[in-house]
Amino acid sequence: MSYLSAIATAVPENCFSQETLTDFYIRSTNDLMSKRKIKIVSGKTGIQTRYSVLSDFDKAYEDYTFFSKSADLLPEPTLSDRMKIYAQQATELSLKAVNGLEGIHDFKEQITHLITVTCTGLFAPGLDIELMRALSLSPTVQRSSVNFMGCNAAILALKNADVICRTFPAAKVLIVCTELCTIHFQKQYNDDYLLSNLLFADGAAAVIVSGKPDGMYQHAVQMEEFNSMVLHSGYDDMAWRLSETGFIMNLSSYVPGLIRENIRAMLLGAGLNIDQIKHWAVHPGGKRIIDDFALALNLDKCAMSDTYKILKNYGNMSSPTVLFVLKEILEKAKSEHRNEQILAAAFGPGLTIETLKMRYV
Repeated sequence: MSYLSAIATAVPENCFSQETLTDFYIRSTNDLMSKRKIKIVSGKTGIQTRYSVLSDFDKAYEDYTFFSKSADLLPEPTLSDRMKIYAQQATELSLKAVNGLEGIHDFKEQITHLITVTCTGLFAPGLDIELMRALSLSPTVQRSSVNFMGCNAAILALKNADVICRTFPAAKVLIVCTELCTIHFQKQYNDDYLLSNLLFADGAAAVIVSGKPDGMYQHAVQMEEFNSMVLHSGYDDMAWRLSETGFIMNLSSYVPGLIRENIRAMLLGAGLNIDQIKHWAVHPGGKRIIDDFALALNLDKCAMSDTYKILKNYGNMSSPTVLFVLKEILEKAKSEHRNEQILAAAFGPGLTIETLKMRYV
């Protein structure tokens, strides 16, 4: 079997209110219609604060250190500029998450596998090698990466770790998900991109998956079943693409509806009994996604309270975000929760839905 033993999370030091980030966006254009749209959309996000490795967002433009020192942000940072920041900051934030794992320096020599996850930057030698060096992991640790697969990539990494632990029961897998979404802020004002600039944030999460129940929670957390679905009708509604000025995000307002129309059939088709799932760790891709997910499954919004909380306090950090939610849930486990089921769900480009059913044992 495989067990989720521990989760630790981390965010950069720069914390900004949603109002501050909205004002930065508004000040980048002179178009009154765009300014009005930005303010309206921001007010509906359900977000209070977001974190960034960049410090420019609350400064006067003359004091910017990353963006151009001009009110209109032109010329925009290049892809090379953004990847330089990623290479400088991703390892640091990843280590902050890993070092948050209780007892990591006592058991790190037991780590047999390392899986890194990101969709906001790449370099080589990559994040995996940097973490091995910084943590002094064994040079024989087996490495793999889940790259450019978006907000549901953490579940894909957990799926890989599950296979490893079922194949090698003595395995101990370290997963590190790190995303620096804010370095890809774009000076665009179309309806879809308004969502991207007003939702995304930076964060990291580290997870230990083991072949035996040696976790830090009230009960061991057994990973039982993974399910996946690609909604080809949403192919163009969530996507990343490279450009000379960074990663361009397409996040259509149709995504919540696509999830609402398909999630119940997906779960039932996989043989899951929705009524038996007591704890829900849903990726907070946006407030409407959470609302529509709950509506589709007839869930009381209280069942989604941890998802709403993470969205409010951190925004959408892409891949680590569902782990922030899951951490909240697992740390509140009680003795009477034994044998209860937990479902994690996240959504990515394609449009793809990934789920993981777990159980307290």
